[in-house]
Amino acid sequence: MFIDQRTTRFFRVYGLVFFFALLTACSEPSQETQPTRTQANKQSANYHQSADIRTISPSMSYDIERAYIGKVVSKQLTSLSFEYAGKVAKVYVDSGDLVSQGQLLAEFDTELLSIQRQAIVATIEQFRARAELNRLNLSRINNLRTKGYSSKQAVDELEAEKTIINADISRQQANIASIEYQISHAKLHAPFAAVISSRTVAEGENFSPNQNAFNLIQQADHEVSVGVPIKVASQLMVGQTLSVTLNKQTLTGQILAIGKQVHQVSRTIELRLSLKQTSTFYNGQLAQVNIEQRVEQAGFWLPLSALTDGIRGQWNVYQVTATPHDLLTISATTVEVKYTTLDAAYITGLPLVTHEVIASGVHRYVPRQVVKRASEAIKQVVSTGQIL
Repeated sequence: MFIDQRTTRFFRVYGLVFFFALLTACSEPSQETQPTRTQANKQSANYHQSADIRTISPSMSYDIERAYIGKVVSKQLTSLSFEYAGKVAKVYVDSGDLVSQGQLLAEFDTELLSIQRQAIVATIEQFRARAELNRLNLSRINNLRTKGYSSKQAVDELEAEKTIINADISRQQANIASIEYQISHAKLHAPFAAVISSRTVAEGENFSPNQNAFNLIQQADHEVSVGVPIKVASQLMVGQTLSVTLNKQTLTGQILAIGKQVHQVSRTIELRLSLKQTSTFYNGQLAQVNIEQRVEQAGFWLPLSALTDGIRGQWNVYQVTATPHDLLTISATTVEVKYTTLDAAYITGLPLVTHEVIASGVHRYVPRQVVKRASEAIKQVVSTGQIL
């Protein structure tokens, strides 16, 4: 029984201690703690994020760059062939060789032509002998006719014979000229400095006039040929310079001519451009011609980092409006992106006045949020991309 009284007394004391501890926990904070919490809440209410604010101005047009694929063409490209049939005696060059203007490429065997020329020369000597005999006979007949011992018919016959002999001599002289022309053209020379792109003739071959011997491509004065739409061609002019990309190199090309005929398949106009730089080009090599085209449409240029996702696949920009105490309120505006470059976008959908927008870090803000303008030092770091 003594144990039960001690147990009951223990539980009573423990209950009183627990009750007083509970009252102490639920009592008001001390006067020292209250000012500290009030000051922290006040500082939290006065904190505002800083934002990179940029001013954008309207533009009446924007330029876009279009790339058109053309090819490099040589200004001089020819197929060489002999004018007359013959047997090839010697070939001096092969495919890929560089040749200079007037260099001998191949030649015919001219032995038969030389023999024919000698035969014609002998025939001419024969006719000249007959012409001399005709002259002597005509002289004798004229002397006899003055004395009345010869008729006029004999004189006429000798005069006709003289005319025939002179005609035969002229014909044989023409044959000699033809033989000499063939001999002189039995050697094939390069018409200009070029490279032999292909050779289709061999020594000992019996060559015909309609057969191709060499294909030559001039090494200098290359051009670029490209087809562009009619609308683009109408905005260009002869002498204008364009950017040309060849083998990842950016070159400068000048428009030589703008065609007047529309291609029946591609429906484009051909442009011919000369390349000012001296470099190694190959005939038929692909070239990219970059042409800037102006689009007349009012809008704004702004950084790509100023765009954020909107609803239903649309784009938004965060505009800011001034509030008291040099603070700014954010509002989202839906815009339409017309054209983009690597770091900027041309948009429409804003009134054609100047606007202030958040240029970077738009993922950190929401509409109706109050922000402050970032300092110049912070704006410069953000714009150069040194920090995220």
